[in-house]
Amino acid sequence: KMVAAAILQRYVGMIIFGWGCLGNTFIILVFLLEYRRNGMLQPYELIITLLAVCSSISELVHFARAVIYVLDFCAHFLEAVFKLADFTLVFFSKSSYWLTAWLCFVYCVKIVKIKWRFFMRLKLRIPLVVNFLIIGTALLCFSISLPVIYRIKFRTNSTNMCKHYYITMNQKEISLLYTGMLSLLTSFLPLLLMLVSSIGIVIFLCRHSRNIDKDVIPSNTSHSHAHVTVAIMLICLIVLFIVCSTTALSVNLQIASGQLELIIALPLTDLIYSAGSPVILIIGTVKLRKSVGKIHCPKW
Repeated sequence: KMVAAAILQRYVGMIIFGWGCLGNTFIILVFLLEYRRNGMLQPYELIITLLAVCSSISELVHFARAVIYVLDFCAHFLEAVFKLADFTLVFFSKSSYWLTAWLCFVYCVKIVKIKWRFFMRLKLRIPLVVNFLIIGTALLCFSISLPVIYRIKFRTNSTNMCKHYYITMNQKEISLLYTGMLSLLTSFLPLLLMLVSSIGIVIFLCRHSRNIDKDVIPSNTSHSHAHVTVAIMLICLIVLFIVCSTTALSVNLQIASGQLELIIALPLTDLIYSAGSPVILIIGTVKLRKSVGKIHCPKW
């Protein structure tokens, strides 16, 4: 049964990996062509592109590690290779979480109409703000990813080196502290921003629903439908994030307490998020959805 479960897990992982690579590559190509045509990207388009890039890199590193893990080739690679791989995974996966949060924030600023002076200035300077947010996210994720390399050390006397190279048995308190800090900075805070932004959008749409329904101008009605679609897309992203992040948090806490056999479950949570987010983004973003339609029906 254990062998059958392992085979099933790898099969499911390969399907998720392939689907995620396809969706993320599609998003990257669409917006690269958009940038080539117009010489610029909208703030939300830039965030979605970077989110797809981060997800793609995470998936590729997960795939490479899975191959090494299955073939038990850990002994043939240097310790530095695994330190780099784990640093890369933490950096890009946590960056994708923050980019999802900033995407919710940017859509909130774009959709919600408030006559506050600060909010109006933020609307006007949102491209510059997004650039600073991206730089800040990169610095934050880089700083919290560095400690990962100090948790890895090969145990040369182990018969299965791929499963036993994390330093947790003698440093449980430090591991639990780091896991808690990582969860706070890269799971709880992004989730809080996502919820506040999406709730703000929903409240705004509910308050203005009567005016939208009375408006008979086609352009305005199309905008209202687009805003509702964006709100649904963001809610779906948040639900996916909550499911994956809570599962990863539970697994990380158990790994930090010494249950190293659960480490194989972590890649699945990242893969599910990396594969699920592009599907939601393609369905919820007009430009991406139209690009899919052009592939199926070139005459459009």
